[in-house]
Amino acid sequence: MALIQGIPGEFGPQPWGEAILRTGELLLLRITRRPADHEIRLPGLATTPLHVVEEHTGRALTWRLDGDDLLVRLPDSGETPVVRVALEGKLRIVPPDTVTANADGVWDLTPTGTTSHLIARRSADVAVRVFADSKARIVLANQSSVTTDVNRTVGPFPMPAGLVVPLQVEATGVRRILVAPIGTVLASIHPTGDGELSVVVTNFGRATAHGEAALKLPDGSRGRWSFEGLDPGASIAWPVPIGGLLQIAGPVPIDGPVPIGGPVPIGGPAGRHELRVRLDAGRRSASSPYTVHLPATG
Repeated sequence: MALIQGIPGEFGPQPWGEAILRTGELLLLRITRRPADHEIRLPGLATTPLHVVEEHTGRALTWRLDGDDLLVRLPDSGETPVVRVALEGKLRIVPPDTVTANADGVWDLTPTGTTSHLIARRSADVAVRVFADSKARIVLANQSSVTTDVNRTVGPFPMPAGLVVPLQVEATGVRRILVAPIGTVLASIHPTGDGELSVVVTNFGRATAHGEAALKLPDGSRGRWSFEGLDPGASIAWPVPIGGLLQIAGPVPIDGPVPIGGPVPIGGPAGRHELRVRLDAGRRSASSPYTVHLPATG
């Protein structure tokens, strides 16, 4: 049986051809480009196959499941077949944009449209924090809510385990969406301008939060911040200049007596660096990583 319960839908074009739903429980795989290894992969099939055969001969084909992907071995010779896949039930799929929660039960999304698809590892009530230019309408787990404050979380929404759940966010200028279980205090890193980042701590809990956040930068320096009385649903942010001479606006985010508004040179080796805030805000502390690319300096 498939481990993930998908949603009704259809498959898009595949590298080897197309998957066509003939009836609710029968798929036809039309192969127009035979892979060199004679094996095709159909990603995101959430309904367990009963059998897989050649359409014209009825000959059984070797197949297996790799997670929620169906792999079918084609005959090594002869005409490229049409493959018939009989399913145990109605076709359900796992859309290609589906994101599974991380080990902390958190989703960190950079959406390309209004709808994303989520899978929870464990059932939980979650809240949503949208980073956008306007208030947002959020639809998740068959519940709808409109943000009253663009800078606060919205929820709770019940998330079942192992089920693909659409998340719809309608807002202007959506840059980032964070979804986390109720009770989580989450640190995240956001770009705010040329060469500058912002460390954000969001309280997804029902009680005020306090704690300390620390970030090691690519050049080995460290930023450290503390916070008290962070209200439920609220966020707090600190700017982090990274790479070059940048102006600080707000709390001083690095160790040492640097005047507010003064230039702070922070760099590091060229290349890709994954940054992660170390957050100490109780047992439900979580942190979402962020990748930066530093250019070579000549």
